[in-house]
Amino acid sequence: MSPDNAKVFFVEDDDDSREVSTEFLEMKGHRVVEKASSLREAISKIPFLNRKGVNVAIVDGNLSFGDESGRDGETVSREIKAKHPNIVVIGHALSKPISTADINCTKQEGSSKLANVVTES
Repeated sequence: MSPDNAKVFFVEDDDDSREVSTEFLEMKGHRVVEKASSLREAISKIPFLNRKGVNVAIVDGNLSFGDESGRDGETVSREIKAKHPNIVVIGHALSKPISTADINCTKQEGSSKLANVVTES
């Protein structure tokens, strides 16, 4: 379970989506302490998440332009779980759930719902 004030690793290629969701997370008392906007960037930051105190990761399913398979999110989620099994991974894709995530919250459910899922995770 995450604390009321989660420290979040946010993996999202759409800057506007990430910024809007970050505002909702902060209103709930959470802090985004690390961000990534590509598969490569996310993978490079995973080894250092413990140093930042990350306890929740929000992961978009598609980080490569034109790819809607969800494989990017599954790869990031799998890597996080392998290196940091105590981090709760929340899949945050447009429609297809991320099979390797602990919880899924679609983008259609909105940023407010995502902030609530982080609080309840």
